[in-house]
Amino acid sequence: MSTLVKLGGTAASLGGVALSNKVLAATWKKITGNEPPATNPDPDERWRDIIIWSLVTGLVGTIIKVGISRAQVNLEAKDKYKHGGQAEV
Repeated sequence: MSTLVKLGGTAASLGGVALSNKVLAATWKKITGNEPPATNPDPDERWRDIIIWSLVTGLVGTIIKVGISRAQVNLEAKDKYKHGGQAEV
């Protein structure tokens, strides 16, 4: 995979996960009226909320990372096809 594609994929993953965390935090606050457990220093935070927050953010982050990785592989495959199946050196 070319270095440019790898760097672009890394940047897209980081940006996508950061953006999704902002959206999820705003949604969490709108639904529950509280800050997300990850940023809430309240010692009385319910374990149920902590577990739900962890599962949701982990799931969304993983889906974004896998989706971008697959897009990178598809982009690389298209690039190889354009060059007669030969990888660039």
